[in-house]
Amino acid sequence: MRVTILGCGGSSGVPLIGGVWGDCDPNQPRNCRRRPSILVQTETTTVLVDTTPDMRDQLTDAGIRHLDGVLYTHAHADHTHGIDDLRGLNWQMRTPVDVYGDAATLASLRHRFDYCFKGPSESGYYARPALEAHEITGPLRIGDLDIVPFVQDHGYSQSLGFRFGKLGYSTDCVALDDGAFAALDGVDTWIVDCVRMEPSHPVHAHWPITRGWIDRLNPRRAILTHMNHTMDYDTLCRTLPDGVEPGYDGMAIEL
Repeated sequence: MRVTILGCGGSSGVPLIGGVWGDCDPNQPRNCRRRPSILVQTETTTVLVDTTPDMRDQLTDAGIRHLDGVLYTHAHADHTHGIDDLRGLNWQMRTPVDVYGDAATLASLRHRFDYCFKGPSESGYYARPALEAHEITGPLRIGDLDIVPFVQDHGYSQSLGFRFGKLGYSTDCVALDDGAFAALDGVDTWIVDCVRMEPSHPVHAHWPITRGWIDRLNPRRAILTHMNHTMDYDTLCRTLPDGVEPGYDGMAIEL
């Protein structure tokens, strides 16, 4: 299995509009961060997590022409507003794209993007995206990929984390309960939310929280995601403890 980090930035990416790099060195390419998303691939199956506003560029850079499914962590704009660009995959695949989310996320998507769920036009031309929605109610299988979802506290709402075999993915969370840790137990690699080093944030983990989670789960490798413009890549590489590292766009993980 191969997992590619397509984006590991905060909700506004890095740099912010206006060329605001904050503490991030603009001369370090790994500080340029798109909105958070990963691609999970086996020899026969390709699954995308979230359709960020940067999705078109993310999938183009990754050379993707086919998806077996899209998993949604939650309905916030930085994780969904690239949804219209799934139409490009409809053109490539000549079939609707299967999307998966919990009931609240799917209801929000249908409300905001109802035109995406009406199927292809009678002519068969994909003038709009054609998506098939599937509610996540428990563990699921897409192609040959077994996926275990778990609920995460995202402050004013909930998100879903996902386990793919030996890899866990936990973006957009500020608290994790015993059920989440049970779902993640035994993972080798954990991609985990850490928006900034300093406390505190109402809906995202900062470093002291993330560090506590990592100490509890004890994965071999922890990779930080959803990092804002205060999180300089080289500084993090120097200061994070062994076994913990910042992610970067394009980072590939083989398991």
